[in-house]
Amino acid sequence: MNIETAGRKILVIDDEPGIVDIVETNLLGEGFDVISAKDGKEGLDKIRSEFPDLVILDVMMPEMDGWQVLRELEKEPDTAGIPVIMLTAKAADEDYIYGLEEGAVEYLTKPFFPQELINRIKITLMILNPRMRDERRRNLIAKRKKLMEH
Repeated sequence: MNIETAGRKILVIDDEPGIVDIVETNLLGEGFDVISAKDGKEGLDKIRSEFPDLVILDVMMPEMDGWQVLRELEKEPDTAGIPVIMLTAKAADEDYIYGLEEGAVEYLTKPFFPQELINRIKITLMILNPRMRDERRRNLIAKRKKLMEH
């Protein structure tokens, strides 16, 4: 997947240091800039000050849970458009649906495969970037034309 990752800022909001380390290590390896927060309140403060390109958000955290963070993000015009990928141990169907209804663009459960998270981040950023979306569309059209010529 060809997406420019350098300079793309990802905020990881999770109270489990081990999860933050795994996510951060994998994101840094892909060229992303990474910031983190240990709870929802700190996460909201960082979103408002750092304006990340994407947020990875846990649900069960002290101070403010992930559901509250999603609702707060949607209330504010400056933060409502920031894509959020839920990364949580809450694996019930109703949690998944609730997360998407509250504004998350993706919902992954723990334990997770780091490469799947990376792929979902890249796809989300590509879809939300009109230039990348148009370039991908042109490439698909060119490939189809080439196949039709043979």
